[in-house]
Amino acid sequence: MNDTYEPVVRGSAYAAHAVRREVRDRLTSWGTGALAGDAELVVAELLANAERHGRPPVRIALTLRQRPRGGCVVRVEVSDAGAGFDVGRVRARWRHPAFGWGEDGRGLFLVDALSTRWGDRSGPGGHTVWADLC
Repeated sequence: MNDTYEPVVRGSAYAAHAVRREVRDRLTSWGTGALAGDAELVVAELLANAERHGRPPVRIALTLRQRPRGGCVVRVEVSDAGAGFDVGRVRARWRHPAFGWGEDGRGLFLVDALSTRWGDRSGPGGHTVWADLC
């Protein structure tokens, strides 16, 4: 079974709060409520990055996929119309001895810690960052 959900994003602090609530409600309805806390944080971080570094429109999609050997994966995707970035460079920056925990870089580090895997893809219409939660 695959199921996809795309909440509406309107670009305000209230909208971000509402999207987090919608994410929790959707995961609960899918029977994956145990992932809701992590999914809310991942959505919030990716949404903040898209709003800060990307260009409108911003879209969010959640997809539930059944794994062949049982269990499921929830994929969180946040897309915007801006240019992509180099995920390898972001990861390398975390390993560099001069890296500090200033204001930049912590959000994707949280995404990395909470997800099974994450990455990005660019296309003619913009950029998507995705994260898988199991």
